[in-house]
Amino acid sequence: MTATKQQYDTILKPYDYMREASIALIERENVQETVAPYIEKARILELACGSGFYTYSFLAWGASSVLGVDISSVMIDEARYKGNGASFIQADCSMPTAYDGGPFDLVFGAWLLNYAADRTGLVNMFRNIAMNLKDGGRFVSITPPPSSNPIDSLNAEATARPLPAGSGYLIYNHIKDVEDGIHFRVHGVTPVGDLNFECYHLKKELYEEAAREAGLNGKLEWGLTKVPERYLRGEGPGGASLVELETYTTVPNYGVLVIIK
Repeated sequence: MTATKQQYDTILKPYDYMREASIALIERENVQETVAPYIEKARILELACGSGFYTYSFLAWGASSVLGVDISSVMIDEARYKGNGASFIQADCSMPTAYDGGPFDLVFGAWLLNYAADRTGLVNMFRNIAMNLKDGGRFVSITPPPSSNPIDSLNAEATARPLPAGSGYLIYNHIKDVEDGIHFRVHGVTPVGDLNFECYHLKKELYEEAAREAGLNGKLEWGLTKVPERYLRGEGPGGASLVELETYTTVPNYGVLVIIK
């Protein structure tokens, strides 16, 4: 995950800027709705916490504690600066490691699994999750849209939300096919700088197989981008046009994966 560290050490300002776009705020509402039934007094491990977009929201939503883990020291420093009440450590989330304070009630990872390049990498990520999650606990993740044909998903994204707006300033470009998926580049242009990073969209079936191999054997469910009605009435924040917002109802920007251990 060294390449991931280098990517995120250099894009803090545009990364934070794009997290205020409508689709990022919708994503957070979808996460809140997903975790609401079991977040009260929960002890949360947040993998790939970045600069804290979700960290302090979890505390506001009722969690008793949050441990944030990220490979980028720059992101961790910014997360610490943004608030109080959470703990942070710098570590590679792709390496199975028992973190202090575990096992946790809930493990969360937004845009984490898409950095696994293959089955081995994905299984290792899921092993890290499983070893830090209590029996009966839940793993919740934001992922690329679940698909058996990732290139079709990427092409649908590009067609539905092309330049210059894209999905919250972001455009996705295919780099190459890999076994069980695709390698792609994410490009964004914001008033505070551009950002570029690379990741992977692997098949939905591989996610499910890797989770089971790693020991997450309970109920597994997929959700999709869900646009709150007020956004479609023109009352949502973040600046997205109605045209962009309506595309998310037919071409999701992300999946919401929930697995019980």
